[in-house]
Amino acid sequence: MKKNNCNMRKYIAPSMLIVWLSGSIPAKAAVENASAPSGMSTMEMIIIFVLCISIIVLLVILFMSVSLYNFISKVREEKGETAPSLPLFDFTQAVPVEREHEILFEHEYDGIKELNNKMPPWWLYMFYGTLIWGALYMWYYHVYSSGNIQEEEYIAEMTMAEKEMKRIAANINEENVSLLTDKQRLENGRLTYEKNCASCHGKSGEGSVGPNLTDDYWLHGGDVKSIFKSIKYGIPAKGMIPWQTQLSPVQIQEVASYIKSIRGTNPPNAKAPQGELVSEQ
Repeated sequence: MKKNNCNMRKYIAPSMLIVWLSGSIPAKAAVENASAPSGMSTMEMIIIFVLCISIIVLLVILFMSVSLYNFISKVREEKGETAPSLPLFDFTQAVPVEREHEILFEHEYDGIKELNNKMPPWWLYMFYGTLIWGALYMWYYHVYSSGNIQEEEYIAEMTMAEKEMKRIAANINEENVSLLTDKQRLENGRLTYEKNCASCHGKSGEGSVGPNLTDDYWLHGGDVKSIFKSIKYGIPAKGMIPWQTQLSPVQIQEVASYIKSIRGTNPPNAKAPQGELVSEQ
């Protein structure tokens, strides 16, 4: 019996240590967090504190249950008795083959008999876990409204993307503008061109009051940066207004890229070349 007492003390000591830690560590953390600026509300801190305590208590219960089971098993082994089973860790709880006749259903189909085995505990644990998770999810997202549901996350991400696009667009100028090749962006440029530029340069860029935009001759440079600059600041001496007050930098970039894309299309009724021959840039 003395030996059994020693074994019991061996399991009690770690259990008492965990119990002490479960009370002291979270309490100390709660005091420190209460005085430290963390950006969390008092209610959120209380919830996190309670969850931490609950998890630690569950771990303590689990550890002490296993310790008690091991202790009882050792005592029974010393007495020559069969060690008890621990249902929590019996992940099948299937009836042994020699006892299957006890759980047979009376019906039979084509020689196939059916057993009335219980659901495996591992499956039940997972099912109970999903119920608990579902309840916590519902409370967190739909009752307490601490987290963003998918629709709110989508709206938030789209808002951030729109702000980022505006920030990038605001930084586009004649020094860093690049040539676009995306079909949708070029289509946007075509629509903007037809609405604002076709009256002077022709619907297909063949030229009218303004010069032909489809040949290799340019009055003010034929690369995308020069075209962007001409659209942005205009050519007041030739009657072309600056478009920077009516078009965004992104729209000007799309129009400039569209104009580059119609080079060499040779539209009908094209105006005679003007300016200097410019190689492809």
